[in-house]
Amino acid sequence: MASTMRYLTMNNGLRMPTVGLGTYLMKGDILKQAVDYALFLGYRHIDTALSYGNEVEVGEVVNDRIRSGKNKRKDLFITTKVPCAYLEKDAAIRSGEMSLESLKLRHVDLLLIHQPWGNVNRGDGTLKPLNPKGERELQHHDLLETWAAFEQMHGQNWAKSLGISNFNPKQIQKIWDKAKIKPANLQLEAHAYWQQNKLVEFCRKKNIVLTAYSPLGAPSKPDKKTDDLVLLEDPQVRQLSVEYKKTPGQILLNFLLLKGMGVLPKSQSFERIKENFDVLEWKLSSSDFEKLRELDNTVKYFTNEWAHEHPEFDKSEPF
Repeated sequence: MASTMRYLTMNNGLRMPTVGLGTYLMKGDILKQAVDYALFLGYRHIDTALSYGNEVEVGEVVNDRIRSGKNKRKDLFITTKVPCAYLEKDAAIRSGEMSLESLKLRHVDLLLIHQPWGNVNRGDGTLKPLNPKGERELQHHDLLETWAAFEQMHGQNWAKSLGISNFNPKQIQKIWDKAKIKPANLQLEAHAYWQQNKLVEFCRKKNIVLTAYSPLGAPSKPDKKTDDLVLLEDPQVRQLSVEYKKTPGQILLNFLLLKGMGVLPKSQSFERIKENFDVLEWKLSSSDFEKLRELDNTVKYFTNEWAHEHPEFDKSEPF
């Protein structure tokens, strides 16, 4: 059997499993098999989003395992996200409602604002609206209004914890200053090539837990630039892989865990799912940890060009 799960304690006193299964771009039977196998191994955190279009499959597996007695709901940690087309208060609440309906759950353990860069809500379910030029139809929303919707859903026991994703320090601080329920988690792109040290320090002071998506460098990103460096093939990572007799992916995940982050590796391969979980019972030496720290500021894989003209997009701030 794989490693025993470990946890990070959020500022609301609730715990988040350090290793979760990311489900971006995964659907259908392949996704269901991956989620079922992950939960069998000992994963307890499953990350999804309304915009992924896969909450139904995730919910089917989770509910099947609960009904069969293989898992208890109290031991699972399910995260979902409200998309940027639904940032108005009523739309955000409806988004949360739709997620619970799809997941067939009474609550999620963590609800996130997926991105701060609002899109036009056409009212027909379009999550990424485009104008005739093929450009995203952007719209500015008051993020405090969105957060008020989140606090309402928290009050209705729809979400045990609230958080944000792809937010910069100014946006987090704006919500923090007015929030009755403080953000407990920030999910963001983070890996050895893009370590987010400023945000790590900013969130640490508020005890906001950070969770890294694409912790292996987004190897399956469909529109990755051809000249982007491949993190899993980095010479330093591969050297440590040989020395520790671990896969490059395990080296990279252990590095982020040592930085105090949670990680959300994504895979549909049973072998990789198991490898990604076997990172909790060992750790890199301090000197090898420092070798990976030196790789920072190499590549950010998700540049979100579509949002660059949005008033909430600040190229000078990390996110």
